[in-house]
Amino acid sequence: MKQQTVKSRCGVTLIELAVVMAIAPIVVLSMGILLVDSQRGWNQMYNRLTCGVVNDAYVANKAFEAVVRKSSINRVSLGDGEVKLYYYNDPMSSTWLDRYARFYTAGTELLVDYGHLDSNWIPGGRIQTITLAHNVKAANFYVVGVCVQMVLSFDNGSESLIVATTAMRHNE
Repeated sequence: MKQQTVKSRCGVTLIELAVVMAIAPIVVLSMGILLVDSQRGWNQMYNRLTCGVVNDAYVANKAFEAVVRKSSINRVSLGDGEVKLYYYNDPMSSTWLDRYARFYTAGTELLVDYGHLDSNWIPGGRIQTITLAHNVKAANFYVVGVCVQMVLSFDNGSESLIVATTAMRHNE
């Protein structure tokens, strides 16, 4: 009797080929979705850093904190959508509060006016007006004890952001 030997085959069966052809589109589609999502996330982060909303919020926060920290705990004026803080130009030489800073919105901009005060608390003139932020949808100011809070809502059409800043007044 003759023995038959089984030779190993080097080919691919139709079933194996069908399985690979069914899996390949899933892998390619998953990689495509991953690439598109990564690009979208990168674009979103790039726009946040360069479009101005985050930068405006940062500038507004720093300016607000600097003025509030040097302002007097004895006097603050809170109006509808604005706050006026009073401070010494030079705490060592002044006997009365001789400067003010007024934060307010005009349209979609957050502005701050810096000015002089006379001894009767009457503004003697505006020194300068600085635009702190653009695309401001709403600005709310609150005073609780010695703390002053600013809540800004930004919206530039593609991004919206709400930022709250609180600082303590330190001077008498």
